Amino acid sequence: MNRQAIALTLITLAPAAFAQKPVAPETKAFTVYQLPEAKRIKLPNGLVILLLEKHELPLTSVTLALRTGSLLDPSDKPGVSSIVAEQLRKGTETRTSDQISNDLDFIGMQFSAGSGDENSNVSGDFLSKDTEKALGLMADVVLHPIFPADELKKTIAQRQERLKTEKDNVQGAVYQYFLATLYAGHPYAHSLQTSEASLGSISHDDIVAFYHRTYTPANAVIAVVGDFKSAEMEAKLKQLFGTWKGAAPAQPVVPSLKPVTGKHVLLVDKPDATQTYFILGNVGLSRTDPDRAPVEVVNTLFGGRFTSLFNEELRIKSGYSYGANSRFQLDGTPGPFLMSTFTRNATTGPAIDKTFEVVDKLHTHPFADADLTSAKNYIRGTFPPSLETSPALAGTFAHNEIESISRAQFNAELAAEQATSLPEANRVIDKDFLNKDNYVLVIVGKASEIGSLASKYGTVTTKKISDPGY
Repeated sequence: MNRQAIALTLITLAPAAFAQKPVAPETKAFTVYQLPEAKRIKLPNGLVILLLEKHELPLTSVTLALRTGSLLDPSDKPGVSSIVAEQLRKGTETRTSDQISNDLDFIGMQFSAGSGDENSNVSGDFLSKDTEKALGLMADVVLHPIFPADELKKTIAQRQERLKTEKDNVQGAVYQYFLATLYAGHPYAHSLQTSEASLGSISHDDIVAFYHRTYTPANAVIAVVGDFKSAEMEAKLKQLFGTWKGAAPAQPVVPSLKPVTGKHVLLVDKPDATQTYFILGNVGLSRTDPDRAPVEVVNTLFGGRFTSLFNEELRIKSGYSYGANSRFQLDGTPGPFLMSTFTRNATTGPAIDKTFEVVDKLHTHPFADADLTSAKNYIRGTFPPSLETSPALAGTFAHNEIESISRAQFNAELAAEQATSLPEANRVIDKDFLNKDNYVLVIVGKASEIGSLASKYGTVTTKKISDPGY
């Protein structure tokens, strides 16, 4: 499952208790988490509705997800999908932006909307007693936005201004540089090409056209989790969304991202930097890759938790960094595997060297059965809690539906993680994890102090952080 995508919808989750008696490890019994089963309804207009009653608290959460993201933006206008999502709450046929804000505040409803490469989301959380008003408000902003010209102009100006300062967050910038380098020439790079000029070229007509083309019932799913009666919720959603019309847009054909070959280094000069941020990686897995389960277990040990091999070597043993981690970003086609950390200027070389040593050590198959047991226990203890809240479940249901991941597949992957054997772990280490002969290394730091060491790691391309774009 795409756990990073679940986090992108800003669903981070909180735990169910797994009470276990302290018995001998060889006889210890445990229960593998099972995603609950939601009631699924498909309306004649193509809209899928997913319902799960959860009565512990008087709260209800709704996620409306669409198979719509930056991959569907006009080729010369990156950012349209994201602006459409942001503009939904800026005015409808019957409400101004201020009225929408006042109505949200009056019932204490949490509302958010956003867009990524492949999907867009609109979500709301509210007290169950306000269900009628909350659903009516949500339907209004999704079905009847007017995208006021003054609000659009304001949003574009704000985004242009943010472009000037976003690189001040170096930890975020190094990630963007890494993606731009790895994705060069690929559709996934489209959203990274946003500039002041491209934003300025986006018109009201572009926004309206994109909305009507992509915000359609056949392209959408609504998941509702919380304190309600399913029959009543189904009837209300049919009333609000049943007359929504529109076919699903044609989805772009996205070629598989090919792993880079050779050693590629991007050095980004930030003259005032006192720390160096760097990311090492290559292309990893897609969200449908059959190796996802054993890879999750291995990466937990390698760089996915505080006591991982990578963090122990970079932070605990050497003191080069305050934190080091690795992760796979699972997309529709293979996304990146990356290792990221930061260090003082003076320890940049040793920290990068140590990172490559960690990669080498991984390929010696350093983990034993006891390590796998530890990783499985960690996953079993941390993942179920992340799906305990209604917003988390609603987001997971919606995105599983959008990404064509069945409940059976979702649960089977969790079971497969717990069943991962040592031979499987060693196989995916060799097949799916980074090797030191083929990679992208992006370094952002003070070139006058660290620039001379970059060529040690491969063919170097240099940029200034003040240069436009990534």
